[in-house]
Amino acid sequence: MFVCVPITLVLLVSFSTAVRADESRAFAERELEVIAALINHGVASDTPIVIIADHTTGDPAAVVVDAETAAAIVTQLDIPRAALDNWSLRNTLPRLIDQPLNLEVSYHLLSERSLFELFNNVEPQQGWLQFFKRYPGAPGILRLSRAGFDDSLSHALVYIEHQCGAECGAGRLVHLERADGAWRVQGGALVWMTE
Repeated sequence: MFVCVPITLVLLVSFSTAVRADESRAFAERELEVIAALINHGVASDTPIVIIADHTTGDPAAVVVDAETAAAIVTQLDIPRAALDNWSLRNTLPRLIDQPLNLEVSYHLLSERSLFELFNNVEPQQGWLQFFKRYPGAPGILRLSRAGFDDSLSHALVYIEHQCGAECGAGRLVHLERADGAWRVQGGALVWMTE
């Protein structure tokens, strides 16, 4: 059976798909800008290399456990609640970082397989010795969440972990704001730290 679909409907669907693709591309570019601004802010320019896990962290429930915690984060970081909600929504699953980052230092994306090879079936300290031998000058491993945005796309929230040894590391939520065409870190909230 042959079905006739009006050409205007086909054009409308094609146009709306193209618009969504353009919006998605712009959104992804904005997210990459936020991640680059965050890393560039926190890493010294003379750092030989930065090692970044090639998958985002996922699982925001481990950070934002209830409404009271969410309200405290919004207040402490002075960030719109919409950015926190968007961040929670966008980080339900890990995602591959598959686009180049515009960093001021050299970097390497560390695959899950490489992480497994370095740290599986060895004492944590031994795994870190192997890591620093393989990546001399690296300050450790950065793990990032996806960025969450407010409705105006001018505020962003990112979770970042810095792991630097068996008993060395910290995780924090960071608020960035876009002004004059650039993202700048506005503040952070410590989520955890090894002692």
